[in-house]
Amino acid sequence: MTRKPNLEAREKILKAALSLMRERGFNAVSMDDVARSAGIKKANLFHYFPTKEELGLAVFDFAAARVRDDVREQLSQGEDPIRQVSAMFAALQKSMGEGRCRGGCPIGNLAAELSDQYERIRKRIAACFQEWSGEVAASLERGRRDGYFRRDLKAGEAAEAILSLFEGATLMCKAKKDVKPLENARDMAVEYLRGYKR
Repeated sequence: MTRKPNLEAREKILKAALSLMRERGFNAVSMDDVARSAGIKKANLFHYFPTKEELGLAVFDFAAARVRDDVREQLSQGEDPIRQVSAMFAALQKSMGEGRCRGGCPIGNLAAELSDQYERIRKRIAACFQEWSGEVAASLERGRRDGYFRRDLKAGEAAEAILSLFEGATLMCKAKKDVKPLENARDMAVEYLRGYKR
């Protein structure tokens, strides 16, 4: 009979690993680092995650669930799809400002670091971006269908471009240690969408 996993201990490991990986990156964090940060023995860590790739997949899923919840909350802010998109940028801009432009988007960080190294993680990241883009597209499509936007707005293409602006601006914030790139990207996304307003 196999022992049931302790969900509280598993979450503690994932929180510790995510924090370390946001600070240092996936490749610079060892299983020893994670065990030490989580306050457990390395053997116990391997009970939950037999390999670092398995840990990386679990950390990604953990981070993606948080991002998914945040995006859904931002896209439920009122009926105005332009304000919803603006809220997505504003929330990260606030977070980046409070964190002195460290950390950024965990999904984007893992995408930049691991997409060429771990195919299973890359596929999971791509699916997450597709889901995220789909959530934004659904908001824009509702606006198009309800007559808020002109009929020629291509919601899917616009959503992917907006998400690309979001992730690119986040990387620039980290590099420049300034939130201005996110502010500029938000303004550009908003102006683009306003161009399609009826």
